[in-house]
Amino acid sequence: MDMTNLSLQWQQLADLPDAEGWAGMYAGVSNGALIVCGGANFPEKPLWEGGPKRWTERVFVLTADNTAWQEGAPLPKPLGYGAAATLPGGVMLIGGSNAEGSVADCYLLSWNGSALSCKPLAPLPVTLTGHAATVMGGKVYVQGGSLAPGEQDAESRMWIYDPESDSWSEGPAMPTRGRFLQQMATVGDTVYVLGGISLKDGDEGRKVRDMLTDAWAYTEAGGWTPLADLPHFCAAGPTPAPVIDGRIYLLGGDDATVKGFTPQNHPGFHNFTLCYCPCCDKWAESGEMAVARAVLPCAEWNGLAVIVNGEQRPGKRSNQVWGAVMK
Repeated sequence: MDMTNLSLQWQQLADLPDAEGWAGMYAGVSNGALIVCGGANFPEKPLWEGGPKRWTERVFVLTADNTAWQEGAPLPKPLGYGAAATLPGGVMLIGGSNAEGSVADCYLLSWNGSALSCKPLAPLPVTLTGHAATVMGGKVYVQGGSLAPGEQDAESRMWIYDPESDSWSEGPAMPTRGRFLQQMATVGDTVYVLGGISLKDGDEGRKVRDMLTDAWAYTEAGGWTPLADLPHFCAAGPTPAPVIDGRIYLLGGDDATVKGFTPQNHPGFHNFTLCYCPCCDKWAESGEMAVARAVLPCAEWNGLAVIVNGEQRPGKRSNQVWGAVMK
């Protein structure tokens, strides 16, 4: 497969109607509408001034024939930092966290053309936050994450949701280190887990981040297989990672190159992209994206790989929405 001319074209969609924006949102598509919801921000004062993090239950809908977001009925509770999956019946929200801790709750948001409905689904077998999800063969595959907020643990287990039976089963765990804020994607009959963050022992028994470059593929027939390492660290990029012309794109995120800065003077995340070709197990640099973002979802909608809000730098969100042309 040709690994040249990999750069993407970007276009800006309508901003979400909130000046601050959110990180850790959910996003997906139902009945042709783009649905985004949840997340957290610092609306009262900045993180570096001691502002408290606030999770939201707000839900927004954008239809193909409308240039402005509509606000729908709120979620049953504030949520963020979970995973989302687009299913035939709507957008599945999977776990996450709020001010009370991590949750196992799952919901299905459906748009009927004029209103939203929210249906509870079978909860995850465990509480999870910072995990990722992708859909293969009609089932939802959830990998990694942390059992509780605060980056004290990193999961290697995988959970599989069957929409027909509204039930979860445990799949084979990744035969490597647990991780959170990784990227996932599906190509054909293969699930991919790419990069992310693990934990290692630091000073005085504290857990510290260990940025990962490994990549893995999973098939039902063959289990887990290691792939070529990423050219550089990548975590907290938009996920599920978009698949364009059979290639997986990792868009921005945190490459761990910015160190020694406080949130107040952090210069911001990078806006470089990586492209992975499953056919030849090779990575390539694929140009710059329109903006630098981390900790945000991606949803394929209306011919675009849409990325929603996210962090510009630690503690600083954006209310912008961008789309990469997929054709």
